[in-house]
Amino acid sequence: MSTSKTPPPIIDSARVIEYAHIGQDIPYTGGIHLIVDGERLGAVPNLAICRNYCIPDDILLLFCDGEWSSKGCIAFSKVEEAKIKAERGYPGISSLWSETPHDDNAVADFLRDVYDVDPSSEWWRYRCSFCQKDVEGQGISKGWATICRSCVEAFHKAFHANA
Repeated sequence: MSTSKTPPPIIDSARVIEYAHIGQDIPYTGGIHLIVDGERLGAVPNLAICRNYCIPDDILLLFCDGEWSSKGCIAFSKVEEAKIKAERGYPGISSLWSETPHDDNAVADFLRDVYDVDPSSEWWRYRCSFCQKDVEGQGISKGWATICRSCVEAFHKAFHANA
């Protein structure tokens, strides 16, 4: 498995604040109980503390693989709480946290180049690609397109009216 020691500025729509690469000298105690797809997530090589764009008061502790893909997360209200939780599973990790090297310009460039979105927009919100209303509850997304239930029902009705 290849391991990049520096994460991208954004992981799963959350801005990286601090990160830690877990070397072989940091043991995994199993003291973090994170269930992903019905199974307990074990040791990971990287952790990232991020600010959730969708809910800016949420601080996310992301459990990442060697390529910084998130395998699971736990939400907190403060960075310090995330670090305490990380220390339970990885004793000694508190000395390994590094601040992200990515400034606001690097984040904006990443959002434009990788996510293909305007960094000044609310790109993380789910809006219907047809009516532009926020999608709350049921909606369908594929790629960068999303359709709300109201539009699905309207299209269904129109489609069957002409059949």
